[in-house]
Amino acid sequence: MTTKSKSALGKGMGALLGGTAPQMNKEEKTHDKSSNPLLIPLHKIVANKEQPRKIFKDKELLELSASIKENGVIQPITVKEEEGKFVIIAGERRYRASKLAGLEQIPAIVKRVTKKETLVMALIENIQRSDLNCVEEALAYYQLMNEFELTQEEVAKKLGKDRSSIANHLRVLKLPREVVQLLQKEELSFGHAKILAGLKEPERVKRLAREAVDANLSVRELEALVKKKDKPATPKTNKFFDEKLDALEQKLERKTGFHFDLKSKQNGKGTISIKFNNEAEFNDIFEFLTRK
Repeated sequence: MTTKSKSALGKGMGALLGGTAPQMNKEEKTHDKSSNPLLIPLHKIVANKEQPRKIFKDKELLELSASIKENGVIQPITVKEEEGKFVIIAGERRYRASKLAGLEQIPAIVKRVTKKETLVMALIENIQRSDLNCVEEALAYYQLMNEFELTQEEVAKKLGKDRSSIANHLRVLKLPREVVQLLQKEELSFGHAKILAGLKEPERVKRLAREAVDANLSVRELEALVKKKDKPATPKTNKFFDEKLDALEQKLERKTGFHFDLKSKQNGKGTISIKFNNEAEFNDIFEFLTRK
């Protein structure tokens, strides 16, 4: 995540939603519980159906549950009160792990928020913790755009991300269902997804995705396979250095949201290329490279 992104994600909710937070009247302030955590019975808490994160790994939940048994819940979850229940805004993994640990109540901060604020807060927390796979992140962006009639540019501004990153994630949702499922299971990475999303034939996309999983292909190896029209990838001449380039390439893509291609030669020379799919992406890259 770039410095710019971290800065934006650290802003207050009013800034993220494009305005100041609504003011409460005197009576509302009296009943507001957002300043201090409360101990709320687990049976009164319900999961948020619009939580961006859909997959919770059993191993991680068991590890967190063991930690909670030993140390308790260190960080309160965040909830909103709704029809006598408390809907989770942030902290569903802690809530699930607490149930596994056999707790009867959990510390929670109660917030007065709108549906839009709930979705943004949940999305931000998961992005900050890197908890979402690329499909979950893409679905959350789509939901923000669809329900609140926001453009890609507006979503990017609210979340402190580059517009090209939002666009690249949304392209993932157009991949065949079989490939999307591999991404959800994290058998393929976002880097693999961006390469596959640039292809037109669904059957070819599915075939390449299966081959990438079966052969454990890196992003660079999959890209090479696509360029060679599905011919088997040739062995690497310098495996250690190529793997290092893979890591650097992925780091550049995570930092900027742009698709990089790093190539090296035996004499130590090489090239760094940045790909774009349309004029808007080119403008984003140009602005990024010329920014002081």
